[in-house]
Amino acid sequence: MASSKKIVTLICITMITLVAVGCSDDSNPVTATPAVDTAPPAVPANVSAVYDSAEGTVTISWAANTTDADLAGFIVTRDYYGTVEVLLGTPAMITEFEDTSSAIGISTYNVYSVDETGNQSAVASFQLVRAGYHQTHDLNM
Repeated sequence: MASSKKIVTLICITMITLVAVGCSDDSNPVTATPAVDTAPPAVPANVSAVYDSAEGTVTISWAANTTDADLAGFIVTRDYYGTVEVLLGTPAMITEFEDTSSAIGISTYNVYSVDETGNQSAVASFQLVRAGYHQTHDLNM
């Protein structure tokens, strides 16, 4: 009688285990969760800006990013006496941007790399001083 209880107990444990765990089949394989990309892209290199006095524009340029396969593009902002304006807010695969609304004074141009996951690099900056000029008029004409 004791051995019958052991057999019934083993059968019950086996049944409970099968119900709790389930039978193994390959119709629903477990897949690994892909790693989340948190690494920022490389900082833009060789940032420079040139003022064209004839056109009144500033051309900001930087080196192409050849290290990040998942690069989405670049963002460009301008800091003008503490006011930051986004000049190019959607990442674009370019290495030059023309600021057609530059102002007299000190402007700091900032360029960021952005990857496809949305990770943003540290900023690369270039400060440009655009001098103004004064016209004098002879009021005794």
